[in-house]
Amino acid sequence: MTTETRRSTVRALCAVALAVVVTAGAAGCVDAEDATPEHRSFRVGEGVRTLTVEVDDSPLELVPADRADVRVTRWFAGVAYGGSTGAKWSPKGGTLALGPDCKGPASCDLRHRVEVPRGMAVRVESDNGDVTARGFRSALTIAADNGKVRVRDSSGPLELSGDNGSVEATGIGSRRVTAEVDNGGLKLALTRVPERVEARGHNGSVTVELPRAAYRVDAGADNGRARVEVPRDDSGERTVSAHSDNGDVTVRTAGAAR
Repeated sequence: MTTETRRSTVRALCAVALAVVVTAGAAGCVDAEDATPEHRSFRVGEGVRTLTVEVDDSPLELVPADRADVRVTRWFAGVAYGGSTGAKWSPKGGTLALGPDCKGPASCDLRHRVEVPRGMAVRVESDNGDVTARGFRSALTIAADNGKVRVRDSSGPLELSGDNGSVEATGIGSRRVTAEVDNGGLKLALTRVPERVEARGHNGSVTVELPRAAYRVDAGADNGRARVEVPRDDSGERTVSAHSDNGDVTVRTAGAAR
C-alpha cells in the first residue's frame, strides 16, 4: 500500500467513524499537511558514525545539514474516537524511532523531516511511507516496505531497496550503487562514471542511465527485453549489472536520444 493509498484509506475510515460517532462534534478527517510543525533536536551518541532511522506509517524526508545534532520536524494530526492519539520520536544511541502512537478507535496522520549532521552515514528502515533524500555525500542506505524511494543529488555509497513501491535515484555521483525492487520500477541516473552498479527488479522495469564511457555490462530480463546502449568493455573495471525477472531492462548513456 502506497502512502497516498494509505491516506485515502485513513480518510475513508475517518468518514465512517464520523458517521457512527456522531458525538465527535466538529472533529474531521485528519491530514498532517494541515498540522502545525513541531521541532525537536537529539544528540548523537559519542562515537556513532551511522544514524539509523526507523520510521513507521509516515513519509520521511532526509537532508544533510551543518549542525552537530539531529533535528526532527514532524507534522501530526489525530482525532480519537474513544481511543488515544499520539506520536513517538524516541532516540536511543544511534537509532531514532519515529511513528504514530495511536491506540483504539482513532485516526492519525503523520510526516517527518530529519536533518542529519553533514558527513554522517544514514540507514533508513521504513514501513508504510515514502522516503525522500537529497544532497548526501556520505553513505546512504534506505530500505522501504510499502512506499516509494526517491534520492537525488547524492554522491556517497548508495544502497536502496523497495518492496511494493518504485525506487528512483537521479543526479547520482556515487562510485558504487546497489538497488533492488520487489514490486515497482527502478531507475538510476548517474552523473559521474561509477566503479560498480548493481540494479535488480523482480516485478517492474529497470533503467540505468550512465555518463558516456565504456562499461563491462551484464544485463538480462527473464520476461521482458534487455537493451544495452552504452559502449562496452568486456574486460573493463567499471561494471554494471542490471536484471529484471518481469520487466524490461535498459542500460543507456545519459542524455542520449530516446
